[in-house]
Amino acid sequence: MVNIYIKEPWAIDAKKALNFFVSRMGDERWLKRRDKVVSYFREVEAIQYGFKKAESKDGKLVMPIAFYDDWIAWYMYLVESIFERPLSGDALQSARIFPFFSMIGKNLSTLLEIDGIEKKIEELLNEKKNHPDTIFFELAVANLYCKNGWKVSFIPESTYYKSPDLQIRKDGQQYWVECKRMQKVPDYSESERSEWQNRSLRLTAILQEYKLSYSIDIIFKVPVSETGENILVDCFNEYLKIHSGDKRAQIQTSEIEISFRPLNLASINRELKERDIRNNSPELIEVCIGKYESGGNYVTVFNHDELYKLGKDKNFDILNLYIDKVGSISILKWTSVSEHSINMKAKDVKRLLVKAVDQIPLDGPGIIHIGYENLDGPYVERKRFLKSEEIIQGFDYKEKDIRAIHCNSIQLLASSNNFDWAETTCFYKQSHYPVLKNDLLLADSVSGFNRPHWEDDIENLEGNQYN
Repeated sequence: MVNIYIKEPWAIDAKKALNFFVSRMGDERWLKRRDKVVSYFREVEAIQYGFKKAESKDGKLVMPIAFYDDWIAWYMYLVESIFERPLSGDALQSARIFPFFSMIGKNLSTLLEIDGIEKKIEELLNEKKNHPDTIFFELAVANLYCKNGWKVSFIPESTYYKSPDLQIRKDGQQYWVECKRMQKVPDYSESERSEWQNRSLRLTAILQEYKLSYSIDIIFKVPVSETGENILVDCFNEYLKIHSGDKRAQIQTSEIEISFRPLNLASINRELKERDIRNNSPELIEVCIGKYESGGNYVTVFNHDELYKLGKDKNFDILNLYIDKVGSISILKWTSVSEHSINMKAKDVKRLLVKAVDQIPLDGPGIIHIGYENLDGPYVERKRFLKSEEIIQGFDYKEKDIRAIHCNSIQLLASSNNFDWAETTCFYKQSHYPVLKNDLLLADSVSGFNRPHWEDDIENLEGNQYN
């Protein structure tokens, strides 16, 4: 298999960031932390393929494809794998962090000239603090101001008083800048996912036991928690009763809408023989159902006849199981269109805005950046935008001189053969002075401005309903 990334400019830049982080961490410490990443995924693999009994951890029914105990080591492993073990890794997790590593590597010399950067790098690599996403956002904002010609300094944290993250200066102008990054996955989303797993595992157990192959598209019309735990199994039994399980059909109730489509196992196995298809990958979903929707919630369940591993680094290759033949395979895709669900997942910026304003000193004008990933679909982002806009425009800043607020919304996208991102900055200004001419964190230049990226997604989704 050809390594399609190794010569890409973004990959070369990401490697620069990785090498820098390893040099600051130290080779010995890096190797120990990398070993822990590998050990965790060895355990995931043993459970997934039945060699070890699963134990619920922190209430989770499924072990996540991410190393929560040391996020930065996991991220560094993924970047290292581009060059050292390209047949390992995870497309979804990689898409989340490659753009940030690339940004850091490309602008490393600029970032290292910022006053206070050393303390920030130390914090980024600290496994006990374990919040690299927050530091990545701060570095991206600092780099943004550097690109716009500002002299940037990180402000040291103090236990005695509150302070902003950055000070920026140019042409006699000076501003305080505070960065707040929203929690990656809202508590409601985590709860909803657990409720989904409780229901989906009942159906996938049947699909696996009886070696059934279906594409199953599930839309919850009400909050998942308000449905019966056997709702998916009940709908599947209804489908079998009415349609015998051998044709495409839909089951609808007041709570749920499910489409069932039998899959052509012979056709799938022919393609698996012809190509190297990794388990838990967008490519596998694309082979089975013809299309992978970036950002979609998928579950894959199969009975494997033939699996194989690819890669030369047996000590450190993980997530490198490929499928040659399956005895059965089903793909479940799910979403919730419940207004309550959308509203709860569309976490607004009020709590972070209150904290950010509190960090800005009284002795100068301030700018606030609030960053968040788009993980719950375009309808959630539309709702979040409307809620946040209302809060920001009606917010009482009291004696604080807040000149601008930037809400940096980023959607990091995986596909079957690459990754991409979409970015929208919602800018609310209190003054006429344009502090930032280019206000996107990850794009070097912008050819034009248009509507928020989630509106394009909604148009595409609603357009496809009539095709």
